[in-house]
Amino acid sequence: MYFESYRDKRPKNYKIVYQLAESYRLSKDYREAEKMYLKAYQLKPKKNALALFHYATMLKTLAIFRSPMNIMRSLKEYKGKDKSAYLKMIGNNTKATAFVSEMMDKPLNVKIDHLDSTINTSHVEAGPVFINDSTMIYSSLKTDQKYFYMNTEDSSSNEPFRKLYTATKENDKWITKGLLDGPFNAEGVHNSNVAFSKDGQRIYFSRCKRNRKNKNICALYVSNLNDGNWSEPVSLGDDVNLSGYTSTQPTVATEAKKNREIIYFVSDRENGRGGMDIWYTYYDSKLKLYKPPSNAGSKINTAGDEITPYYDYVSGTLFFSSDGFQGLGGLDIFKTNGEMKRWSIPQNLGAPLNSSYDDLYYSQSKSSSEYAMMVSNREVKTSLNISKGCCDDIFSIHWLDAIMLEVKGSLYETSDTALTSEGIPVKGAKVFLEMKNPEDTTYVPVNGIFTDLDGKYKMVVLPDREYRLTTKKEGYLSSVREFSTIDRKKNESIEMNIGVKEAPFDAIGLKNIYYEYGKATLTQAAMNSIDTTLLIIMQNNPDLVIEISSHTDHVGTDAANEILSQERAQSVVDYLVKKGIEVTHLNARGYGESQPIAPNQFADGTDNAEGRQLNRRTEFRIIGKMRPDGKIQEPGIF
Repeated sequence: MYFESYRDKRPKNYKIVYQLAESYRLSKDYREAEKMYLKAYQLKPKKNALALFHYATMLKTLAIFRSPMNIMRSLKEYKGKDKSAYLKMIGNNTKATAFVSEMMDKPLNVKIDHLDSTINTSHVEAGPVFINDSTMIYSSLKTDQKYFYMNTEDSSSNEPFRKLYTATKENDKWITKGLLDGPFNAEGVHNSNVAFSKDGQRIYFSRCKRNRKNKNICALYVSNLNDGNWSEPVSLGDDVNLSGYTSTQPTVATEAKKNREIIYFVSDRENGRGGMDIWYTYYDSKLKLYKPPSNAGSKINTAGDEITPYYDYVSGTLFFSSDGFQGLGGLDIFKTNGEMKRWSIPQNLGAPLNSSYDDLYYSQSKSSSEYAMMVSNREVKTSLNISKGCCDDIFSIHWLDAIMLEVKGSLYETSDTALTSEGIPVKGAKVFLEMKNPEDTTYVPVNGIFTDLDGKYKMVVLPDREYRLTTKKEGYLSSVREFSTIDRKKNESIEMNIGVKEAPFDAIGLKNIYYEYGKATLTQAAMNSIDTTLLIIMQNNPDLVIEISSHTDHVGTDAANEILSQERAQSVVDYLVKKGIEVTHLNARGYGESQPIAPNQFADGTDNAEGRQLNRRTEFRIIGKMRPDGKIQEPGIF
């Protein structure tokens, strides 16, 4: 309102008109913002090139698509440090029309409902998350007052603040039940963005307030469940809640391999990719603090804004919203798989879930991917009128053709190198699930669980993906199995029983390792044998350090046999290195004729051909495990 009055007094001042357009955009009145951006540009084209970019953005939000070429030309006049970022976003916008047409031609089979006025108010609603299928938490500013006059000189001045509420689903309708019980709704700050740990023992959330520079600063807090009561929330520390920057919108995941609790959140701190980025931290139990945050990387962070991350434990999927990827307009919801800095290429969830307006805060039901929530400021028809998309409201989502897939099976102990014969169940083993990146041959972590007392495991997987399972347990060799969900169009379970072999600390003979007579060159048959046995073991267990030993019979001199056996052992090492095994994990040792396992001749002195054949052998044994610091850990203690 202040800018409107100022503009009325000085209608030809392009700076004032531009600031008015900015205030409309930030308050999400996109129709008025579109008009003011265009007017600001027309008042001073060479001085206000950026106005035309935002004008085009508003057209896209309002689903009015026009060529961005004039914008590209106008930005040549723009001198800001962030010029390259805007040019990149324009490059994305050039493809927008075709992208939107493609999305609209293939709409999702999804039912989207605008929640009623018991939940959605005339102000912003945010952060809906399920406690269970019929209960959710969200934040809201529940007041009849539409406009607020805040003292920009006093960040402690009295103003209404958002609080956390609960709602329940009754007769297929969501109804507010009041404030969230517990020590979460502090006075004098905005309370929002609840996230639960996987075990339900911790709640993370954000508290926000304007600082002296009138910037809204958020900080992350955690509360622990002790004897059925939630503890007084405490800050995640100065490394996470960095002074002068905002840290908000937490979501919690579990690191697939190490089982650490990872907290992803949004921040505008330095050394990001641009705008708001997704960062992550974890709790160091030894130091009893949250580690300094790391940026989640360029796969998911862009020059634009990435916000409202939500991690789904069931499918191992991270959902987030962004305006830096190709979208339908405003903020779109995307999904990716992975963890920390390793992610698959984000996928746009598509229309009509995404619209030309802002779509954010996607979250799924705890027990089924069939139901979800999101927030959007899209135009909706109500019983009274058609909203203009000014305020973020909560919408329920029902995926009408959701496919429920799972991989399950048993781990069993086997003595067979081929891992085919079933045996004793292996309990407490880690089963690690990875998804193949569709754009290359790499894999990203998705989930990891332990087998139960019967050696069984079960995990949810997504359709149209390629996966691999890796087993891990101390004292056993890891096993890797690949499977695909491509072309699976109905709810089903994929059975994957996996045999695991005890780690051989004693020497194990390699079959069919032959050399030409008196030479160290591997035959083709020997290479084939290595490929199907030892190479697979090393690929599946990349931290092992092994000794390759070669032995001869007693024919020839001791010295010659020792040299020949060393060369033969080295030929196996060289072959494995050629196949991609780290040389630091391999040790060649030739023992000559010093360690026979059968008599080379009979008691009467005659030749024992079968015995000599047994002595001419190649073996391997585990001599340790390579630690992250590069030191070898001795067998028997890992």
